[in-house]
Amino acid sequence: MLSIMENTSRNSQSMDARSARAALDAVSASRAAAATRIACPWWYHVGLGVTLALVFLSMSLRVASWAVPLLVGVVVALGWGVRRSTGVSLDRYTSTPGATLLFGVYVLAFLLLAATGMYLEWGADMHGAIGGAGLVIGAFTTAVGYRIDAAAQRDILAGR
Repeated sequence: MLSIMENTSRNSQSMDARSARAALDAVSASRAAAATRIACPWWYHVGLGVTLALVFLSMSLRVASWAVPLLVGVVVALGWGVRRSTGVSLDRYTSTPGATLLFGVYVLAFLLLAATGMYLEWGADMHGAIGGAGLVIGAFTTAVGYRIDAAAQRDILAGR
């Protein structure tokens, strides 16, 4: 009688281990699927970079009063488009620790570049400085966007 109970107990533990392994495999598969889906299409990062560059150029050309609201609409449309195309809605810039770190560095660099451009344009009377800063910000935004996507994918695959 004791050996039947031990056998049943072993089968039950074996079944639980198989179930647990299957559940862990399902979680890994879900992570892999989520990691591939969160990557933005190429046009999102490029569109965001170009739009930010145009915002700063419009300040330099003194047409920001009508251009900036239009360009804010473009940013909103890009966000809507990326959610529709990926099927994933998340705060892609702070969704994982790696993405958050890169985004923090990006924000600091953005503020430094913007402040420098504004000071040079309005404080030192260097016409076109904001536009130049905007071009750098646009390129930087595009490059960092791809890196943030990659960091988020790595973090999701690693379970962070």
